[in-house]
Amino acid sequence: MIRWHLSLALFRKEIIETLRDQRTLLLAFGLPILLYPLLAIGLTKVQESRSEAQNARASKVAIWGPLAASVRTELEKTNRFEIKPGLGLSPELSQDLESGKLPPFPSNSREESRGTNKPSASVSSQTGPGTKAIPRPPQDLGHPLLNEAARLIASREVDAVLVLWPGFDSALDAGGLSKSAILYDSVRDESSRAHVRLSDSLIDLRKAELSRRESKFQLPSGFSKAVEIEKRDLALPLRQAGKVIGSMLPLLLIIMSASGGLYAAIDLTAGEKERNTLQTLLCAPLTSLEIITGKFLAAWVVVLMTTLANAASMGATFTRILSSAGGIEAPMSAYFMAFLVMLPATFMVTAIFLAVAVFARDFKDGQNLLTPMFMVLMLPLAGTSLPGVELDAWTAFVPLLNICLLIKGIFLQEAATEMVFLVLASSVVYAAMALSFAAHVFQQEQVLLGGRGSWKSVLQFKPQRSPVPSPSLALLTFAGAFVLMFYGGHLLAGSGMVVLILMTQILFFLGPNVVVGWRWGLSMTETYALRRPSWQAVAGAVLIGLTAWGVTAGVVMRLFPPPEGFSKALEKALLFENDNLPLVFVVLLVGATPAICEELFFRGLILSGFRRFGFWPALIASSFLFAIAHSSIYRLLPTFMLGMIIGWAAMRSGSIFTGMIIHGINNSLLVIILHNRDWLTKLGLDEHTEIPWTAGIGMLALTGVGLWLTSMRPIPGRTTQPILKQP
Repeated sequence: MIRWHLSLALFRKEIIETLRDQRTLLLAFGLPILLYPLLAIGLTKVQESRSEAQNARASKVAIWGPLAASVRTELEKTNRFEIKPGLGLSPELSQDLESGKLPPFPSNSREESRGTNKPSASVSSQTGPGTKAIPRPPQDLGHPLLNEAARLIASREVDAVLVLWPGFDSALDAGGLSKSAILYDSVRDESSRAHVRLSDSLIDLRKAELSRRESKFQLPSGFSKAVEIEKRDLALPLRQAGKVIGSMLPLLLIIMSASGGLYAAIDLTAGEKERNTLQTLLCAPLTSLEIITGKFLAAWVVVLMTTLANAASMGATFTRILSSAGGIEAPMSAYFMAFLVMLPATFMVTAIFLAVAVFARDFKDGQNLLTPMFMVLMLPLAGTSLPGVELDAWTAFVPLLNICLLIKGIFLQEAATEMVFLVLASSVVYAAMALSFAAHVFQQEQVLLGGRGSWKSVLQFKPQRSPVPSPSLALLTFAGAFVLMFYGGHLLAGSGMVVLILMTQILFFLGPNVVVGWRWGLSMTETYALRRPSWQAVAGAVLIGLTAWGVTAGVVMRLFPPPEGFSKALEKALLFENDNLPLVFVVLLVGATPAICEELFFRGLILSGFRRFGFWPALIASSFLFAIAHSSIYRLLPTFMLGMIIGWAAMRSGSIFTGMIIHGINNSLLVIILHNRDWLTKLGLDEHTEIPWTAGIGMLALTGVGLWLTSMRPIPGRTTQPILKQP
């Protein structure tokens, strides 16, 4: 028998104590009341602005077949179309279309529209860093016009294709039946919008033609229709399903994975405080960095297991649904790739949760702190539901949103290789920043000992002056410069290559380096190695500078060749064809400027920051960041190899000027060779599209000799004098 008066008395006690907690009231009631209206208003405003921008944008339409005067007049009545007659159609197909040799489109049944080749989940590789999407692997849609239109729309050259079959204009004038077709991709919002606009315009044309014919007494065949409009969706059923999966799966995957990390982080921090085990752990012979590393790995494993379980379950569920809906088989490799690209996201979320959860006194306090943090982290994911939001040069650096858009692109078979690289690179950088912040928080003893501590004390900007930077300072400086360089580079893209290169080197490499070096009091000799090199080091650096390009181009790039289009674009950029610059200026711009700015940044600040981990870890880490900073997966391996060579020479010689000499000669030599093709003839390379193995191996041997010479240096401080002394 329940004694209700006692239960109600206990209820009053508990509810009063709960409501006394102001943080509970704020997070349980105040935050939802404030957050959701702001979120709804924000998304509505963004949606309205995007809709206005998309409605104001003219649809790019390719017109195949003789452009009838009546069609041109109808399309030009408004500013909704950007007409591109004949774009993307080969002369042979154009001639066959106009002569009537091409057959009509096949039946638009599901089986035939699915295509004869199963689409691959692999990503393409022919794109640039500013490209939104790239052509998908070839798929036979049963007609050459359909195949060409699918390629043209996928490459974003047009939004839709209007096919005017032979005799369209003459049949219209004679009162007959004119035939046309609108080819579009329903997966793309811009293509669907172009389809609707074209349909409306042709319907208006048909109404006008019917009105004209009504004034006549004769009713020829086809009078009731006047204009036949065939609408053909070029999106295969698998891509249509990929749009649905890509819109739902990444959002669910990140939310569920973050939920698992939330409770793991609370238990490993606030839970241990509540059990009085964290204080005991601090008495063990462990540093705060070792503690955060162990706890982070434990929490990350839990998150990975949660992510893997969710990815496998969702994959099986969506596969079953698609199979029962029409026998569509989504490749399991797409789900596996989705799990792989989730790894840096889980890394970042886990580190942030640990850093915040350690401020809590107990488990309940941890939930109160992490719940709003969880909601804030999920806010960018709302952008995936907005129309027209795709993975491009701007969204590739937005945390978590870039992962969602990348997974969506994988299922749509539109994930460009360069975009994959940029998303993963930026996500790894953000994850490293989050882990550095977590390590910084764990060094606050008052927080670990049970007190909450002050957010102000943790976030307060108090640089500790030191002759060399810490690894976290080096990493945070690189992360800031990397993000600024990427977004700043796109903002400056319209200013020309000269301004872009100068601003990139001065503002994003030299600028942060000078600020950090001055604010933290970094040593000119210990951090930047501004020492006079020995004559052996100078001789070795000159030899390496003359031959290192052969190692990267003749060995590395021969094993992993970049796409031809990428090589031609890079060559065109280095020639500065549109600027008509003198060769001396180009050498100073491409050779001397990066040699100074990049070397002070990577072989100075970054390399010295990681040097406490040992020679090889510092060399590999700085070279890897040097390669990532060039923002191209096709340049990643050769740039990494060049960074290893320059880093070795700089570290072994004890002077950063050794690296500057190598970097400057290497870049300058490439520019000079491109501007003087006869040099290749003198080297016997004019008949080869690639550097022969003999030449590549020979240059590799000479580079090895140069590295040996740079190692033959006097001990710094005896015969090698610093050029700039500390005050």
